[in-house]
Amino acid sequence: MKIVFVCTGNASRSATVEVVLKKMIADNGIEGVEVYSCGTKVPEGLDRENVMCRIAAEHGYDMGGKAVPMSEEILNSADVVVVMTQHHRDQVTRILTYDHWGRIILFNDFCFGEHTDLPDPHYQTEHVYRACFNRIESGCKKIIEKLKANK
Repeated sequence: MKIVFVCTGNASRSATVEVVLKKMIADNGIEGVEVYSCGTKVPEGLDRENVMCRIAAEHGYDMGGKAVPMSEEILNSADVVVVMTQHHRDQVTRILTYDHWGRIILFNDFCFGEHTDLPDPHYQTEHVYRACFNRIESGCKKIIEKLKANK
C-alpha cells in the first residue's frame, strides 16, 4: 500500500505526517506500507520549516530535507491520497486521473472521521505549530491502529 500526503508547500503538515508515520510504521514492525508526501505549490529548493523541524525533533522525529512538488506520477501511483484541506483536494483532482478520485480523503476524515480541514500553521505562532503537530501525531496513531487492524 502506498499513501501520499498532500499540503501546500510540503514544508510543514504533509512532511510532518510522512516523518511521523514512517517512524511509527517502523516501530510497530508494519510491512508493505510506503509513505510519501508532496505539496501543491512548492517553490524550487524549499526547505522544510524550521519551527516544525524543531518540534518534531523534540518528539523524537528526524525531519528535514527539501519539499517535494506534487506530480501526476506521485499521485497516480498512490493507493490513498490524504489531503490536508478541501482546497488541496481540488488541486489534486486537477492532475490525478478521474478514476483515482475515490482514493482522495481529508486527513481529519481519514484519521478521526471528521470532514474538516487541518489548518496551516505557516506564518503563525509556535503554539499553532505545536497544536498542528499534536493533531498530526494523534492522527498517525489512528492510522497505525487501522493498519494493524487490516493485517
